[in-house]
Amino acid sequence: MDTSEPRTLASRVNHEWTRLSKTERVVARYLVASPPQRIMLATAGDIGRTTGTSDATVVRTARRLGYAGLPDLKAALGENFTTTAPPQISERLQLSRTARDFSATAERVLDDAHERITGLGRKTDPAALAKALQLIAPAATVFCYGWGVNELSARYLALKLNRIGKFAVFSGATGFTLADDLLSLSAHHAVVIFAPGRALPELELLVAHARAAGAGLILVTENLGEELTGAVDVVLRDEASAGGLTAEPLGGMLLADMLVLATMAVGRDPAVDTYELLTRLRRELAPEA
Repeated sequence: MDTSEPRTLASRVNHEWTRLSKTERVVARYLVASPPQRIMLATAGDIGRTTGTSDATVVRTARRLGYAGLPDLKAALGENFTTTAPPQISERLQLSRTARDFSATAERVLDDAHERITGLGRKTDPAALAKALQLIAPAATVFCYGWGVNELSARYLALKLNRIGKFAVFSGATGFTLADDLLSLSAHHAVVIFAPGRALPELELLVAHARAAGAGLILVTENLGEELTGAVDVVLRDEASAGGLTAEPLGGMLLADMLVLATMAVGRDPAVDTYELLTRLRRELAPEA
């Protein structure tokens, strides 16, 4: 590669495009399309999971583009980002440089959370929640799915549903291991998928298999495209973090709480019985002194 003069990431990708492998092109396209602060805060593993490739592919792509590795690519992005676009700099990057005033730090995080919750309130559609409840309430099993950090939302929903007497399982599997988790899906299942903004290849398989099995499909997402949202029964809209300061699963967990409360309202007796059993088991595990 000619390095006689500096080139932007986009120009490097354009220059090397025909030399990149199929998976390297996936990574390169993501690097160019993503906000610089997102790349600067991500690890090679994060980018690999997001693009459905691997950390090794991410590092190899960076080197194909003329960088010494991912840290070198991020450093180059940071130099250009901080000198050409200070108004859009990530709140998290600012805090990482000046986080000595902890009261101000806490205030910024809380403000970010407040903005997300307010935005979630505007996006939440009661009709969509009601339709989701119509799928969950009669289901014998609720299959909750999310990968990476969104596995937390799936775990949380499954835990809360089980606590109110609605049998639920969760999965965060990818690759071949997902196949085992999909074997039992049937028309007696409701499937809740947490996929805010990234579509792994496994998601298409999960949706297609659940649809073929006759399961109801609920998708919690920020901005997945019509190709996927149009293939499910219900879409519940999540809210992204404006400043990147609050946990990605925050909105998903709040939507999970809405679904649990609604399910509890239509199945009050099982919820009461299960809660009483849970309380008794806890007392047996930790008897009073």
